[in-house]
Amino acid sequence: MLTPEERAQIIALIKEQVVPAIGCTEPICVALAVARATEELGCRPTRIKAQLSANILKNAMGVGIPGTGMVGLPIAIALGAIVGRAAYGLEVLRDCTPEAVEQGKAYIAEDRIQIGLKEDAPSKLYVEIHTYDAEGHHAEVVIAHRHTHLIYIARDGQATLDL
Repeated sequence: MLTPEERAQIIALIKEQVVPAIGCTEPICVALAVARATEELGCRPTRIKAQLSANILKNAMGVGIPGTGMVGLPIAIALGAIVGRAAYGLEVLRDCTPEAVEQGKAYIAEDRIQIGLKEDAPSKLYVEIHTYDAEGHHAEVVIAHRHTHLIYIARDGQATLDL
């Protein structure tokens, strides 16, 4: 039998670690970072650069993105910029529509997304997103250690969060 303290610790751990998500957490985590970077930028990016840990790349490239009929990071990134809302957490793409998917496909076809490996990533779970607009502004967001753990947010080099 568990003591009341052990029970409370287990419940706290579950509440911390188990969160609702739409789809596999790795590409959705990337979509979350893109959504937050897009919000920080203040407009839909003209270009997005994703630097990801090997673990995120491996786990996110071949999984389906619900509601899209597509797999992988490009559509997750595109939709993160188009319909993503960071306030939704790992349900970031809950507002996805067939029209948004078509916009996402066009965004991908326009070669606006660059995905690469972050050499020497400080964590197995590491997502670094850079978004750029047509006027030269830039926003950066980093998620590390846990799928919703934002550790860095900046616009034009000015950090608003730096853990």
